[in-house]
Amino acid sequence: MSKLKQLSAVTLQEQLYLELLEGIKKGKYKPGERIPAEMQLSQMYEVSRVTVRKALDQLVKDNILIKKHGKGTFVRIPAHVENVFSGGSFTDTCLRMNAVPSTKIISRCIQHVDSEIADLLSNTDNQAITITRLRSVNDTPCIVEIDYFQTSFAFLLDEELENSSILQKISERLGLIPSKFEDHFQIKRATKEFSKLLLLPTATPILEVTQTVLTENDEVIYINKQYINSEKYVYAVRSSK
Repeated sequence: MSKLKQLSAVTLQEQLYLELLEGIKKGKYKPGERIPAEMQLSQMYEVSRVTVRKALDQLVKDNILIKKHGKGTFVRIPAHVENVFSGGSFTDTCLRMNAVPSTKIISRCIQHVDSEIADLLSNTDNQAITITRLRSVNDTPCIVEIDYFQTSFAFLLDEELENSSILQKISERLGLIPSKFEDHFQIKRATKEFSKLLLLPTATPILEVTQTVLTENDEVIYINKQYINSEKYVYAVRSSK
């Protein structure tokens, strides 16, 4: 932290604005994180609270910060914009945000699934390959992702998936090319398992996205479910005619 210059052609408000902006760009204050309160910033930079408030207000107007009533001021989370016709990529999205993506495999196995998933996969025995992953942005857990496949996709149980694309593995192995993506959204309460993975209190509202990935001929490749902490990661869908 550098002390602001009292004798400068640039106002204290502008200096503080630039100082905070630089901190956000360099990752001192990460997307979704709360920045210090007005009083703290006033003491840190030895300026009045009025100066701090004006600098923060400008950062809010510029869509860099967001104020939440009763909670404080936070670094705005860039939206995850996914084109449903081209297919969104978690890794590509993070890189566009100048953020660092990471993936951890929680489990992968063949297990019994509910009839809804089994019907979509055309599995008469209600068995499916299930892969659960934890997605993080800048080391902050944001998404629990569960993928369901027909048992004929058993090769995925042995593939390296933490640093590679499942879709790419499927395309290379089976020649199946995703062409259509059908998304359904619901608000759910975080289970004990999801709360632990996403570092949330149990029963916190989270976004559930159920995506069916299909070929051009409407053949289902797999079902993807995402459980998203929308305080840390915003899921937006861009569609076109």
